[in-house]
Amino acid sequence: MAASPVLNSSLQGASRAAQGGASEALRPGSIRSSRAPLLLTPVVFLVHGYHPLAGDAGIYVAGVRHLLDPALYPLNAVFPAAFTRLSVFPWIFAAVVRAGHVPLLWVLLCAQLVSILLFLAACRQIATRVFAGETAVWCSVLLAAACFTLPVAGTALFVMDPYVTARSFSTPLSLMAVAGCLDRAWLRTFLLLGLAASIHPLMAAYAVAFVVVCGLVQSGRIRFALALGAAGFVAAGAVFFAAHRRPVAPAYREAVMLPARTFLFLARWHWYEVPGVLLPLLLFAVAARRSAAAGPVRTLCLTCVLLGTTSVVLAAVFVPPAGPYGLVPFQVLRSFHLIYALGIVLCGGVLAALLGRSRGGGVLLVVLLFAGMFAIERSAWPGCDRIEWPGAKPANPYRQAFLWIRDHTPRDAVFAFNPELVYRPGEDEQGFRAIAERDHLADDKDAGIVAVLPQLAGRWARQRNAELGVDGMTDAQRLAGLEPLGASWVLLPLQAATELPCPYRNAAVMVCRMARADRER
Repeated sequence: MAASPVLNSSLQGASRAAQGGASEALRPGSIRSSRAPLLLTPVVFLVHGYHPLAGDAGIYVAGVRHLLDPALYPLNAVFPAAFTRLSVFPWIFAAVVRAGHVPLLWVLLCAQLVSILLFLAACRQIATRVFAGETAVWCSVLLAAACFTLPVAGTALFVMDPYVTARSFSTPLSLMAVAGCLDRAWLRTFLLLGLAASIHPLMAAYAVAFVVVCGLVQSGRIRFALALGAAGFVAAGAVFFAAHRRPVAPAYREAVMLPARTFLFLARWHWYEVPGVLLPLLLFAVAARRSAAAGPVRTLCLTCVLLGTTSVVLAAVFVPPAGPYGLVPFQVLRSFHLIYALGIVLCGGVLAALLGRSRGGGVLLVVLLFAGMFAIERSAWPGCDRIEWPGAKPANPYRQAFLWIRDHTPRDAVFAFNPELVYRPGEDEQGFRAIAERDHLADDKDAGIVAVLPQLAGRWARQRNAELGVDGMTDAQRLAGLEPLGASWVLLPLQAATELPCPYRNAAVMVCRMARADRER
């Protein structure tokens, strides 16, 4: 697996090759590694693509739009606004748009480029503390660029997203905090962790845990680090048994057990996802055993083993699919997000060692990695343009329909559609609220918010379940079941039978107004 760490012997070989200059394949003397993040930023952008209103970005962007215009989303503002109370991220973007009078889509584009640059710069900071030579540092940044959108085991996360979310900035800040920890620059480390927490509290919590364990390992207090892991196990057990006393709401159980949420439970992972957490831990353990006693490689590897093993054990023991679900909102396996990023940096040492032995083989590996990620981007987003530029006509027919809705329906319109639509082939997780700037009844994407905020489960289930089968309903059933919930429009596939007025249709969907016959006379 691309993000797995490697044996320390390879890392040490990389450093020696870099110092000796035996094979300076990347010519760091002419292009220093300090320039690598800037040079590789446009490469990452073009290879990995850019989809500013898809996936989790749809939630964050809808939250920003709601801050800019509180009249949006009159029925379900609680979903796009859910994270605006926990993060400064949407508030900063809303302030920039207001102060600069710049369209939000252009602000997002600039933010994506900045986040790429920050991530590559953060990876370089780690690499310079692990490797002494320029070639190995260059290789680490190069691998980070190639693996930018690498999926992280079964967590439904990428190392970095091809769109802007709070993780786009919390991730680089967390990596920089780890670099500060290796430098024992504690003030800088705490400031960086504080910034990360203000942007994404949950991801920052795992970064704090990593830095604490890393600091203990670095100072030789491994028994204290183990005791800390044991304390975490006891605390998780207390939460688990306390949750047994509270009945699980059926609506919340339904939300977390959807097919799109299998990543929440280790027991529901596909068999091929499990090695994604076990193999890295094994390789980290071997590398730590063979590394220098006081070196940064051993420190990082031992920290990854301790934190990763604790997370796997907690997930396996205290987050069962049958419940209780007290730890589900914390998504404990997200600790592997930072572990993967650091693994990529360490793998740069292997690439440098390969370049030292076979320049052609190393170059070929880099080319294959970039080509593979280029192909994966196309397969992951088959209905979209590779780069979704602001203002450009979209190729995705669903996004075309959402834009028509934005321009031709009342601002207080509320839409109903199949709640599974967002995960259907061809839709490519395009965010309806973010694109159409209109509200809709709760769907399966909103279940991700419910998993973190269980108090929204009842609202979500009432609306979502009423929409199930909407494509095959009669018009009378649609009106009777959906209008009382607040829906005034419906989005249907072309093959759906309806006599409702549908002023727009394209190759994928039709947009219909929910109107009774007597209203049309």
